[in-house]
Amino acid sequence: MNTDRITEVVFVGLPGPTHHYGGLSADNKASTLNRGSVSNPKQAALQALDLVRLLKSLGIATAILPPQLRPHLPLLRQHFDGEDEAVIVQAARAAPALLEKASAASAMWTANAATVAPGIDCADGKLHLTAANLFTNLHRRIEAEDTYKILKAIFQDVPDTIVHPPLSAVMGLRDEGAANHMRLSPAHSDPGLHVFVFGSSDNKNDNSNDNPNEKSVGRQTLSASQAVARQHLLSENNAGFIRQSREAIAAGVFHNDVIAVSNEHVLLVHEQAYEHGLADIESIAIAYQELHPGREMSIIVVSPGDLTLEETVQSYFFNSQIVTKPDGRMALIAPIEVKILFEGWAADMMERICIDAGNPIDEVHYVDLRQSMRNGGGPACLRLRVPMTEAQWAALGQNSGVVAEESVIEALENIIQRYYPDELTAADLGNPELYRVSREIMQALSEAMRLPLL
Repeated sequence: MNTDRITEVVFVGLPGPTHHYGGLSADNKASTLNRGSVSNPKQAALQALDLVRLLKSLGIATAILPPQLRPHLPLLRQHFDGEDEAVIVQAARAAPALLEKASAASAMWTANAATVAPGIDCADGKLHLTAANLFTNLHRRIEAEDTYKILKAIFQDVPDTIVHPPLSAVMGLRDEGAANHMRLSPAHSDPGLHVFVFGSSDNKNDNSNDNPNEKSVGRQTLSASQAVARQHLLSENNAGFIRQSREAIAAGVFHNDVIAVSNEHVLLVHEQAYEHGLADIESIAIAYQELHPGREMSIIVVSPGDLTLEETVQSYFFNSQIVTKPDGRMALIAPIEVKILFEGWAADMMERICIDAGNPIDEVHYVDLRQSMRNGGGPACLRLRVPMTEAQWAALGQNSGVVAEESVIEALENIIQRYYPDELTAADLGNPELYRVSREIMQALSEAMRLPLL
């Protein structure tokens, strides 16, 4: 097993030029509430690059995942024939709702791109990534194969790395990626406890009526989580499975990262996140101590009195990032909504966390990601965490242009400023010119990031 020092690389998703507010996820309250609003794809992409620069300023290893070409013509061609532009025009006229789904820029939320386990945790000593199938929603489902191809291209020459294709969705294997997964360890280089959070038990006798359209049922199934854990060769000692609170799901907590966030040995979590409340949170602490005797987690529990489930969903308080700085201390990166909503008292909670000597978090940074937030995605949604050895990290930088060097950021910024639309509505999606420009953008991005054109 490779025991080299592990660096956690944060991959940030770049929004695509068809970023719009289609209200495509019924269980995502922000997405539903903002349906039909005018979006600004250029601003969305620049806000993501601002997040990249903030991470780099904190000393975090950072990379970028590209958008996917939209609209997704293979989906539209299941219903319409002809040249690309003719297919788009037909879809806009006869099936505008389908065109909106085919045009979703939701691949920007890279927390759903894959689930990741570093070699130190896996029996074969290899880094494993499993692309998520995102089966619950059509506009996300169409991302899965291209995400797999992109990850394969990025990691093809990275040593001791396996990129797995999406799970087959038969037998209820609905997988939403790292948005329902946490890795806990004393430090990134130490063996980790993998906590898989699911919303559906796959049990036909379960009285929750596991229907993905039901508000009290989460998108992740237990069977999918177990399949990923087996595929990554995790042991019973370093993999656990906890069910989401149905009350939280009904309130709009569609992923675990809307109600909990972790980093190394720190867990910031709402008391009502899981089915058995505090007992489930305690079970995580017990499993952690069994893996690391004599080492304790720093668990910060927010009570309903501090923040209700509704306020949690509205503010995206937990959809923050916690990162470890080079000096070993930690920083919180929170959406600006935490600072401005509820007359600032949610921000006061953040500040109290930072001055508490009982945890290593000592600063909070608020980021403006409102273009993403209006579709229900905050800082944690926009990133995929990939713990890599030094050799793997070095190879990543040699074989592609996804590492966020300033020259890469500036090249992407120039493409965004030159090509991306300032405003977009659902009616604009049927304009073939938008597709033509989007193809030019994808060509330019693939060249700047040294990736194959998909």
